[in-house]
Amino acid sequence: MADQRVEGEELKKLVKLGKKKRLSFAFCPGKKNDHTILIDRRKPPEVIAKIAKKEGDGSKVAFGTFEVKSKTMELTCDRVVPALAKVLKKYLKSQKVQVNILVMDASGNVLESDIEDLPDDPAWDADEADAAEADEAGAQDAAGTAAAAAPQETADQKEAPQDAAPPGGPAQADLVARLKAVQPAVAAAPAAVADKLKKAAAQAVAQIKSGDLAAADRTVSALEKAADRLQGAQIGAEPPAPETPAEPPAQPSAAPSAEPSTQTQSDPGDTAADTRRLAARAGALKGVISGLPDPAGGKLIAALTRVVKLLKAGDLAAAGDLLNRIEAAVNQTQTAPPPQAPQPAETETAEAADPQQAKWQMAQTRLQPAIDRLIAEKRGDLAAINRFFGYAQEQAEAGNYDKALAAAGRVAALIKAAATAETTAAAAEAQAAAPENVTAYTRSRLNWIKTRQALRSDLEALKKAIDAATAGVEGMEDVPARSGVLFDYLDDIDSSLEDTLEQLVETPDGDRREGLKTAARRIIDDYRGLLDTEFFKAVDDNGFARTSIRAGALAALQEVSGALAS
Repeated sequence: MADQRVEGEELKKLVKLGKKKRLSFAFCPGKKNDHTILIDRRKPPEVIAKIAKKEGDGSKVAFGTFEVKSKTMELTCDRVVPALAKVLKKYLKSQKVQVNILVMDASGNVLESDIEDLPDDPAWDADEADAAEADEAGAQDAAGTAAAAAPQETADQKEAPQDAAPPGGPAQADLVARLKAVQPAVAAAPAAVADKLKKAAAQAVAQIKSGDLAAADRTVSALEKAADRLQGAQIGAEPPAPETPAEPPAQPSAAPSAEPSTQTQSDPGDTAADTRRLAARAGALKGVISGLPDPAGGKLIAALTRVVKLLKAGDLAAAGDLLNRIEAAVNQTQTAPPPQAPQPAETETAEAADPQQAKWQMAQTRLQPAIDRLIAEKRGDLAAINRFFGYAQEQAEAGNYDKALAAAGRVAALIKAAATAETTAAAAEAQAAAPENVTAYTRSRLNWIKTRQALRSDLEALKKAIDAATAGVEGMEDVPARSGVLFDYLDDIDSSLEDTLEQLVETPDGDRREGLKTAARRIIDDYRGLLDTEFFKAVDDNGFARTSIRAGALAALQEVSGALAS
């Protein structure tokens, strides 16, 4: 159940249930091996994540959804913690649950894994067969299909290693060909996952050379799967649909033995509240997406329609999972890097010669007072206005004045609509239900999320520059392998602030809201203290790449502080 941690046999039953359907999970690492894991069939991951954080001893929580394919637990994470695959696998093993772990982000990119040959577990395999027989009507479920189609290592294969192809034989040649075929996708992968994919490719090469072709086949298969998923994760692409059937499967009432004894249905009141919260998120996103250009906007609207269908079907976990993916795609679309900027001298010349810049400055001067007036009067679709105007400012700062002016046109249209009291039903409902200052909280929260993404992007650029500068330099051969330690400095700049701001948006005036404000200010002080350490003071003067890590973070934190003071 979602309101208490599970261990031992109960935990094993819940993990096994992942063979039949995708489940929500939350994992809070504690000291040594004293961790907390919660699994629920209905509640969204972010809901049980809050419970896990309260019950656990740690300060960080990984959460998302999972399914089990053969002996591998595949996690699709909305949030991860360091070394998740290794830590979770070790903990599950201590609970007599022997599975491999594959960790992916919301777009399906492989983040990390801990996969090895596992000993046969007759009870596990027998349970899989029983589950398949009991749930014959759901045989087309994605997890079940994948588990049935996954190549299994039979006892005959284990007892007859002499049948395996020798090094250099046909099987090895096939693996080499498959590995070469996936190399272009690895090379073109986003920086956030490129290093991990390259390490996996190198691991496959080592496994092929050592003759461990079974392990190499698994590694190459994982790379192929990651390459396929990357094709749908490009900017403007439709976010991947959650791995659930188009029609929600009927609950298998004929197989109560597959459910753990402690698994209970969610409280109807909680379910209704969760549904309303997810519907509100979907309504807010609709206003944001409506201003995105096609084809990205159309595809995201189609995905949002699937969210509504999932909510009507009561599949809150899948709806929450898809909403997270849509939000990630929206942020990715709006924060897409501009074309390679020219050198400073060239930039000044280009700016002076660009007539679009003057048009943008005039538009900004005209729009800002009108926006401030609407915010004060709480009129119009403020969420959409703020989103489009923020997007226009970002594009202008990047020198993309044509895009900035296009977005400014949408802002002007929304302002005109607000002047005649025309607004969307979703915006009117959201404004009626929203507590005071919700716009300021929402705007500063979204800006902080983008800032955290920018911090990682800047560090990725710095790592690439360091790796390129030291490549082939005698005595510095190990630098590229060690430069990943840069990202450790971001571990403590976590999601605590954005989570607290999200709760502020959902909380009415009162003592609880004041307590959340105090907590947010405390988090800001902690972040500022971290940004005053030697690393962050020196990082923007690194000499390898131009970054704005410390200044950008401090500016975003100042905006949040201003919102909290209003």
